Amino acid sequence: MKTSRALLILSFAFALIWGCKKEESDNTPTPTPPPGQPVFQALFTENIAEATQSFPMSAAAGGLIIAAQGTQLDFDPGAFINADGTPVVGAVNVKVVEALTMADMIWLNKQTVGNDNGTLKLLRSGGAISVSATQGGSPLRITEGGLFVRIPTDVGDPAMQLFSGSEDADGNMIWSPFDSSSVSVDPIYTGLYYTFAADSLQWINCDYFYNYPSTTMVDATIPPSQSSDSTHVWIAFPSENAVMSMNHNTGQIYSSWQVVPVGMQAVVVGLQQTATGYASSFTTVTITASMSVSMTFTPTTLAEFEADLNGL
Repeated sequence: MKTSRALLILSFAFALIWGCKKEESDNTPTPTPPPGQPVFQALFTENIAEATQSFPMSAAAGGLIIAAQGTQLDFDPGAFINADGTPVVGAVNVKVVEALTMADMIWLNKQTVGNDNGTLKLLRSGGAISVSATQGGSPLRITEGGLFVRIPTDVGDPAMQLFSGSEDADGNMIWSPFDSSSVSVDPIYTGLYYTFAADSLQWINCDYFYNYPSTTMVDATIPPSQSSDSTHVWIAFPSENAVMSMNHNTGQIYSSWQVVPVGMQAVVVGLQQTATGYASSFTTVTITASMSVSMTFTPTTLAEFEADLNGL
């Protein structure tokens, strides 16, 4: 662990924080999804763009980045390399997206479902981040162990592991375990953190498969008068800090995978685009076998929906 750098955090954290800015999105029109794409694809793309934080950095010097929600990224001097493996010289631009809470996961549509040797399972999550770096618009890589990450946590679950994320054909994030990874829980004077070394720049999730004794599929039904083409549904699990997308099944029905833990409290969340704006639905349930949840939508704005997510 890089204890010497941890001791330097306080001295230059404020200067680094001021070096961060979110991607500019003011006065940018909302993109229209191409024919055949889900109605919310453009919204999620815009939300991710707005959540993206940019940090300038010297490739030679490396240094510490502190993101808006407290994630710390500590780059070794000379950690950045080009696609062909040659060292990077000069200034680089590092971009970070934090999805540490259920609100983030829904707002950015980054669910926490993992691939366990071909079987999809719900993950207990300590938070996800996306890290990328460019120079002159060209994507960069990092050296092995060139990045040390600290993700803030209130709990510090010692079972946490590392997963990398990719999207399936329906746009759902699926996480796969790294072949070899190590996550520790470390107290630093600024708080408690999950800490690990990263060898690549991508979506990384700090989470693990929990052995739920009984699981089921859950259906959620929207009212007959409402369109499934303009509705997105998730199911959130507060005790797990986890979120799962519910896919459109048939008619007015959305279904989860067969991995929802029986007996667990959950919140079924829906967002719908209407002729006049948006409508949302929040239904708290205790999961029973093969249950079906009826959803009721009320008018909302995107700002109100985001605030409601933060209250989960």
